[in-house]
Amino acid sequence: MYPYGNYQIPQIQSDYNPYVTQDQHYTNRQLSQLFQLPQWRQLERKVNQLERQNDQQAKEIDQLQRRLQRVNRRLRAVENRLSIPFTPFEGEY
Repeated sequence: MYPYGNYQIPQIQSDYNPYVTQDQHYTNRQLSQLFQLPQWRQLERKVNQLERQNDQQAKEIDQLQRRLQRVNRRLRAVENRLSIPFTPFEGEY
């Protein structure tokens, strides 16, 4: 008899990787099956579409910011030419 209680035979994993448990194998198998589902493919296409739209909107925002900076420079030039005092608040003229 084992002096510290019931001796249990250690579990030997059949996998070559000793750091991956059977639960992880089951989870990986479930994930691989999930990735094959049509719903997953639809979600993946939708995510890709949204990423493209996001990139396009970011480019549009950058372009609009550059245009706004040019308009602000022109406005300051007109204000300086007409001696209009600059006020940082709206409706202060």
